[in-house]
Amino acid sequence: MSIINSLENFVKEDKVSEDLKEAFHLYEKIKNAPIVEEIYEELKSWLYTVYKIHNIKITITNIDGCDLIFHNGKEYDIDSGLSLNFSIDINTESSIMFSFLCDNEEHFKEIDERYIYLNTIFYVITPLINTTFLEEKVKDTSVKDPITGLYNRKYLLEHLEKMLPLARREQKNVAFLMVGIDHFKAVIDEFDYEIGDKVLIELADTLQEDIRTSDIVIRLDADEFLVVLANVQSKESAASVAQKLVESFGKREVDVNSYTGQTLKKTICVGISMYPDDSTSIDQILKNSDISLYEARNKGRSQVLVFNQDQESSVDLF
Repeated sequence: MSIINSLENFVKEDKVSEDLKEAFHLYEKIKNAPIVEEIYEELKSWLYTVYKIHNIKITITNIDGCDLIFHNGKEYDIDSGLSLNFSIDINTESSIMFSFLCDNEEHFKEIDERYIYLNTIFYVITPLINTTFLEEKVKDTSVKDPITGLYNRKYLLEHLEKMLPLARREQKNVAFLMVGIDHFKAVIDEFDYEIGDKVLIELADTLQEDIRTSDIVIRLDADEFLVVLANVQSKESAASVAQKLVESFGKREVDVNSYTGQTLKKTICVGISMYPDDSTSIDQILKNSDISLYEARNKGRSQVLVFNQDQESSVDLF
């Protein structure tokens, strides 16, 4: 019988303390959480309610030394006389540490007296955190680009299938900004794929920094990215954002050789298509954006072009 089943029976028979009952109730609440962050938020809320702990930090460490840390943004010395740390081994290669700082000596004494109960709670939820963390990693592998860390086309299609019907129902516009690096192949030819990857990463960082948290950036293929702007007022607003992206990336420098100080600057072009004005079909929207990018590149470097129906009838992509 598992520790959870045993605990469940003990709770039903009222044979355990209130602390262990709380541990079981917490487990029941978070056992179906889809992401580690949700488990963390539930744990943080529960610890504050029950123990007045408000700065819990969770660190997952594996054999490679990679840590996944969740905390409230406040840094503190874990070796402080007011800190308590609970390290739970997952297996011989990884462990999870729960750390927090008590408010004062009296608070420390109160929590220290319940150390065994807290340790039990953390022991019970550790497998949940680890399993959810591993499932997140597997999912990320399937929907994220390994070079830039951005979401890929698979995620985009899943996202749009939910997003676009809602936007249409609420009568909101969505702008699609297809972004391409000018003469990207020349980077590979002159340098190598490693420098090319650096350019891609620099662009990914620029795009993410210059949009709202409600918007998303996708790496589609090669040097092409897609920025999806939710609830955009007009084509002019979308074009303004695109121009900002062009200008921001034009200022970025990519380190080519750290010893010589050689850097590289690149530019981008952006093609824009609007939902639902230009189309309500996902495939057509992406095609329209691609056509606009193609036409923008034909005009030169650092160009922004908004789609119109004349482009579709005149452009020859092949």
